[in-house]
Amino acid sequence: MKVALVRPPSFKMPIIIPNISLGYLASVLRNNHHAVNILDCAKERINHHAFGDYIMKERPDIVGIQMYTCDFTSAKQCADIVKKLNPHTVTMVGGPHPSGDPEGTMRCLQNADFAFAGEAESGLPKLLEFIESENKTTINSIPGLLYRDKGNIVINPRGCIENPDDIPFPAWDLIDPRTYPAAPHGSFSKSLPIAPIITSRGCPYQCTYCAVAVNTGRKYRTRSVDNIIEEIKYLRNVFGIREFHIEDDNFTLVKSRVIEFCEKLKKEKLDMDWACTNGIRLDTLDKEMLTHMEKAGCYSFAVGIESGSPRVLEDMKRSETLEVMTEKINLVHASTGIRMTGYFMMGYPTETREDIRKTGELAMKLPLHRAQFSNFLPLPGTEIYDRLMKSGEIDPHSTNWDFYQNNRIVYAPKGIPSKALRRMMRKAFAKFYFRPLIIKGLLKEIHSLSQLRTILRRFFDVFR
Repeated sequence: MKVALVRPPSFKMPIIIPNISLGYLASVLRNNHHAVNILDCAKERINHHAFGDYIMKERPDIVGIQMYTCDFTSAKQCADIVKKLNPHTVTMVGGPHPSGDPEGTMRCLQNADFAFAGEAESGLPKLLEFIESENKTTINSIPGLLYRDKGNIVINPRGCIENPDDIPFPAWDLIDPRTYPAAPHGSFSKSLPIAPIITSRGCPYQCTYCAVAVNTGRKYRTRSVDNIIEEIKYLRNVFGIREFHIEDDNFTLVKSRVIEFCEKLKKEKLDMDWACTNGIRLDTLDKEMLTHMEKAGCYSFAVGIESGSPRVLEDMKRSETLEVMTEKINLVHASTGIRMTGYFMMGYPTETREDIRKTGELAMKLPLHRAQFSNFLPLPGTEIYDRLMKSGEIDPHSTNWDFYQNNRIVYAPKGIPSKALRRMMRKAFAKFYFRPLIIKGLLKEIHSLSQLRTILRRFFDVFR
């Protein structure tokens, strides 16, 4: 069958990187003898009219649409366009939003024939087999599938990729890393071109605001080090990448695995720069691990801190104390030259103005090179989302999902107006970055005009 995998038109998310989620699905489908193409409308700056032109030209049998919460309406429009152009084309959605709100997604997207919740690599080939054979006795066995049966929405039990090595590498020829921006995470890189990789899945932690477990489950599963190294070598030899970014949620969870990876990376003499851009847990770090990482080429990583209030951290179920996080950040600063970005969140439901002030002050005190101050988003499927629904503070039926994006306040704690929260976030950002030492460090990291333009756009977005 002819399949089009699509990231819908979006101008909201600053992160434009090779879409390895769609890349994995494409490679799995190819292994099952399907013809696949990937259209990243966000990367190509394609609007819905151009998307319709693409569908008319390619005439796929199946269109799979990736659905982040902030792209809810855009994904719905894509499904509507496909059905208008050809009612016989099968449409499906998958990704973070259907995983967090499966029933709501199917209820609102009447032109989506199917959806997937969680990991879809095992279920999607089976769905295509079902569509081809019309064997209606097996649809209820397809893991993670959402479908309608006589007007009722059916949600099959989710699947789990027990051994990530069983999945072929993403279809890199469809997401060529050489064609992506020089500032893939909206900020800094060292050597071009760059490719993102995933080395593990799942998260065993219980953070109330995080949707990682909603998407990939709580069971932590890893690729073998040999498998990871082979992909990096492939990317270097075929696409000439000189840097890779590890996008894991828990790359440093198992110390022995990190050290094994670093040792084999050095043994292969690949001489590549790399970073952990998605964030790592500070309580997993020690001097031995950090030394191995730096010697193997790691020059930057992000760390999740979130709040400067012990009370709020406890409510978030972070399982990390300020004392431990401060100790580990100082360790990184004292024993390595690795540059650190601190991730902070403002507007969590139980926060006060004083808690938010403490978060800004903590960012100033720590030896961080960069800081990201994000507005709290009550993401569907998370514990805090369920709590806010039960308390009546949010109503999914009246929520505008399109507002679920960085620098857009969709929720503010009781007693703090949205405008006041925005001012506090801007103040924290300005106080952190408008310091001579920070500015000097940032200027040293800029290697191209396009990178500078991207960074200036990010600054503009904060104060817009």
